[in-house]
Amino acid sequence: MTRAYLALAAICIIWGTTYTAIKLAVRDFPPFLLVGIRQTSAGLLLLGVAFASGKLKVMPDRRYVARQAITGLATITGGNGFITWGMQFVSSGLAAIIGSLTPVIVVFVNLAWRGTERINSRVLAGVLLGFGGLALIFSDGWQDFMKPEYRWGIAGCFSSCVTWSLGTVMAKRWNSPNVSPLLNAGLQITTGGLGGLVLSFFFDKNHYIHHTSEGWMALVYLITIGSALAFTLYMFALKHLSATVSSLYTYINPTVAIILGWLFLGESLTLWEGFGMLVTIAGVWLVNSGQRLALSK
Repeated sequence: MTRAYLALAAICIIWGTTYTAIKLAVRDFPPFLLVGIRQTSAGLLLLGVAFASGKLKVMPDRRYVARQAITGLATITGGNGFITWGMQFVSSGLAAIIGSLTPVIVVFVNLAWRGTERINSRVLAGVLLGFGGLALIFSDGWQDFMKPEYRWGIAGCFSSCVTWSLGTVMAKRWNSPNVSPLLNAGLQITTGGLGGLVLSFFFDKNHYIHHTSEGWMALVYLITIGSALAFTLYMFALKHLSATVSSLYTYINPTVAIILGWLFLGESLTLWEGFGMLVTIAGVWLVNSGQRLALSK
């Protein structure tokens, strides 16, 4: 269990940095093409490592692979694809803030799916407190809704939140404990990346890549650290923790993303945003303690 929480802590930091990397990369790459290149490359890398390791004790059947593919389409094609598209129009910090709604959506998806995970008052209070912190962070940006492209960016980020939450619950339910997290991650990321290439064909305005060292460095980081390493850690965390707890990284991501956006992208960092980040962390503690209380009964 300790290793699962350490994996989750690493995800909190790594996926917080990816918002800055995506913002840099999307300047040079069409958004869905970026998702396709990033995730397909990372997925094939993981599959190669999984098969080369010789540690695959259980080979999944076709039904299992199909379920992994569906999960990958939700988490990667939808979750990563929509937010990458949306980040053409909104800041990296705001995209991360919207992504923090994932634990809220996960709770409702679990309830709608008649989940076995127990949702108690402490968990719900933590989710609401975290959402309140996000509202404080978001409080200075209402005037931007007058811009059509800004509204589209917000819609893309919210769509990402919903599809990623659905994929999180799918992965929790469908990932077998007997199958390597490395193989699960490889199957999901590869499928999701291929889905991104399909969306690129239909929705990217062009397929021109503006070659800069900054853009390619961001892409390499996203492939190796942001996808291959972090998603494997995420599969490991989901294997040992509940879907609600595993999604708590979305409360920490905005803190990392806002600070990095302020340092490297010139994005704003106000007193209200700082206070809001403290409130979200309090929400993390409540949800975490609530889940532990539910599991102890």
